[in-house]
Amino acid sequence: MRYKAVIFDYFGTLTVASAPEERVAAVSTVAETIGAPVEEFRTLWWQTWPERCVGDLGDFSTALAEIASRMGLSPSAEQLAEATERRRTRERAFRTFRHDAVSTLRRLREWDLGVALVSDCTDELPDEWDGEAVAPYIQVPVFSYTARMRKPDPRIYALAYEGLGVRPADCLYVGDGGSNELKGAEAVGMTAVRVLDDGVEHHRFEPVDWPGPEITSLSAVLDLVSTP
Repeated sequence: MRYKAVIFDYFGTLTVASAPEERVAAVSTVAETIGAPVEEFRTLWWQTWPERCVGDLGDFSTALAEIASRMGLSPSAEQLAEATERRRTRERAFRTFRHDAVSTLRRLREWDLGVALVSDCTDELPDEWDGEAVAPYIQVPVFSYTARMRKPDPRIYALAYEGLGVRPADCLYVGDGGSNELKGAEAVGMTAVRVLDDGVEHHRFEPVDWPGPEITSLSAVLDLVSTP
């Protein structure tokens, strides 16, 4: 095998890309539930992503209360609970896997390759990780929310490859390119490849700047790792 391990991003990589308008609608629902002006709330919500995805604002309900406070609002406990449940429901809809995600991960494990995950996320994903269809095939899941750091910090990649017991040079990193993850993976010594969106323009916080190799499906990873 060309590599000893493959490290995956989660959103837009293992999952089907979520369109920007879908993300906007999800955030708007939360704003409406707590009685916040939608546009003002959405702006602040996106601006606080760097804080939220490393746990600096706490779990969703706590972060929501903090953002509301910054807007001069004081939602009730009932409003926060309802908004949290709506958020969780919406987030689950964004965790639909690409058709070849599970089969690709299963084959990598059958080949005895290490498999890890590095995801920039808030508390929803780690809280519900054990129920994910891909979880049994990922030996080392690394979440920005619990790691308290995000891509492209070299330390978050190290948690993955050190957790697998391999060198970065022995790893293939696969991502859709958000969070400057591909250049970050290359910077620590991995080989990186971008998997293109599955027919939908992905919601991202930063534009993708990646001149390197690209693939159109996750199953193409199997050819990359098995080619000498």
